[in-house]
Amino acid sequence: MAEIIARTERLLLRTEAEGDQRIWRNHMNDAAVMAHLGGPRTDEQIAESFRRMADGWAQHGYSFMLLERRADGLLIGHCGLAPIEPDEAPPALHGQMQIGWMLRADCWGQGYALEAALCVTELAFERFGAPTLFGQTSLGNVPSWRLMERLGMSRRADLDYVDPAYPPQENPTIIYALSSAHWRAADTEKEKPHP
Repeated sequence: MAEIIARTERLLLRTEAEGDQRIWRNHMNDAAVMAHLGGPRTDEQIAESFRRMADGWAQHGYSFMLLERRADGLLIGHCGLAPIEPDEAPPALHGQMQIGWMLRADCWGQGYALEAALCVTELAFERFGAPTLFGQTSLGNVPSWRLMERLGMSRRADLDYVDPAYPPQENPTIIYALSSAHWRAADTEKEKPHP
């Protein structure tokens, strides 16, 4: 049975439930959704990614969560946290916490990714104690780095690297970062009354 990790106004962030992998194959494993992630995956690769999500909780105390729309129970994607693991990443990034997300194409442009990412950013700093939260994408994935900027993340070009797991058009991997101190300061600023 799925465990609910967090709730937002429109979403449940939860662990895997029966049937999720089938829905994932049918609605998230297509060329549009996977365009910046190396293309569609095999059934075995999908099953392995779900295993890694489940194992993340035991190994690291945090992981990616599936996004269920509260209004109708529809699985629309995932959002969550994972350590940065590629050997090619600069030493300063190894093992650091990163945020990521993915949505089915028919749910794009409705604010779900931002809603989920704001929730996960708060979890990273408040529940999981991250000193800094990183984001990884490519220059070509404009919606991804624009969302990182909306989260308050800043570009860290000094940490960019080439990841051979991705095709040339998705390299280099570009890095964004948000410190806990910056996030808390921005959060405090939002709470101030406006004249």
